[in-house]
Amino acid sequence: MKEISRAKSEKEIIKTLSRALTPSELNLLEKRLIVVYLLKQGFTYRKICEVADVHYNTVSFVKKGLKKLIRKKKVWSEFGSSNKREPRFSKWPKYKGV
Repeated sequence: MKEISRAKSEKEIIKTLSRALTPSELNLLEKRLIVVYLLKQGFTYRKICEVADVHYNTVSFVKKGLKKLIRKKKVWSEFGSSNKREPRFSKWPKYKGV
């Protein structure tokens, strides 16, 4: 990763990646990057499948991965008896012991 971040041109990035990945892995990476770009541009799943030559499930998988990167932070309560932070809404009551 350090080598990729230090790369100053597209050729250097491709050279570094080609040393680490097989040709088929490079092809898959290229297609997934195209899917990310087209999703950001607002293309439909069907159009992305045609342009990038990928399956519908691949587009869905990539989009789910993007959603994981954009997770919202939990809202913590400012109130409480201890200094520990606790979620504002809890699904289960606290265990008090037997």
